[in-house]
Amino acid sequence: MVQRLRSTDVVLIVSALLIAYFIWLIAKIGSVEEEVLDHVPIRINVPAYIETKPSQETVRIDVRYPKSLRKGIHSSAFYVLVNNPELITQAGVREAQAVTVPLLADDVQRPSLPQSVQVQKVEPGGITVWVKFRAVSARISPQFDDSRPAAGYHLEKALVGQPERLVTGPQDLLDSLRGSGNGTAELQTSAISLANQRDSFSTSVAIVVPEGLSLLDTNTRQRVPRDASFAVVQVIIKEEQTTRTIGGVPIQVPTLARDLLARTEPTSGTVTIVGPRSRVQSLDPRTIQLRPKSLPEETPGFAGDIAIEASLGELVPPDVRIIAVRPETVTLRYETRPVEKKTTPTLEP
Repeated sequence: MVQRLRSTDVVLIVSALLIAYFIWLIAKIGSVEEEVLDHVPIRINVPAYIETKPSQETVRIDVRYPKSLRKGIHSSAFYVLVNNPELITQAGVREAQAVTVPLLADDVQRPSLPQSVQVQKVEPGGITVWVKFRAVSARISPQFDDSRPAAGYHLEKALVGQPERLVTGPQDLLDSLRGSGNGTAELQTSAISLANQRDSFSTSVAIVVPEGLSLLDTNTRQRVPRDASFAVVQVIIKEEQTTRTIGGVPIQVPTLARDLLARTEPTSGTVTIVGPRSRVQSLDPRTIQLRPKSLPEETPGFAGDIAIEASLGELVPPDVRIIAVRPETVTLRYETRPVEKKTTPTLEP
């Protein structure tokens, strides 16, 4: 009899526990609410050098939460975090590129709410984000140290192989790079030495990129490390120019008729040349010719003024030029060549 009572007690206890559990479960279910929240903001997590524009700024979410948290459930307590690597790898260089990004319930952040607040759904399930690098075009400016070329030589100009490069980085640093002037950005190179240079040369020199910025490779759409940013510079070295006036250059007038002589007044002229000092000073005057620009008909007794011009020999370098001829005109006369009389030797008896 005692044993039966004990079994009955166990059954009663278990039944009571089950009833209590179901009562607690019913109470629990009754204490949970579901709600649809509109205008939940979207936050896109990309580096500061990426510019983004989403197809929409907010989404709608379905949430389930305990009634006790009702006061804390509002749109501003949530945000959708978009953290997709394609927003970086697919970013455009000069024009924005469209990237489709899915939106999941796990993307919804609720920093001030406990885990008992559950996100059931996000609408829409995806958005389009247009992405591009924040970038400006910068002119590469070669810089030189205090050294000088060899005596008699000077720096003519410096040509950069790729004179403009794209620079990417946060917008405030890009604005600072452009400055408040005409809005043109400039990057300088490290100093190039000209010590004792006589000839032009090319060199690869580092580009000084400010901290926080980097060059952008337009082909690979990759940022170039600051310590790997170089430019090829062609440095043009020229010898100093000088002039030289050469006098006593004979005026040559060719004739076709063998019985005519061409005479000019004056018979010589002066030519002024310009060019690199060493070449001008070493020029042989015999390489200069003075000739008429055009010839009149070869008529005996002709006399008249004609214009003359100077020319340099074929071996004279092209950087040596004629800049003046004096006189510009001369008087030309055609005379009959004297006939030489033949004398017959006489025999003495």
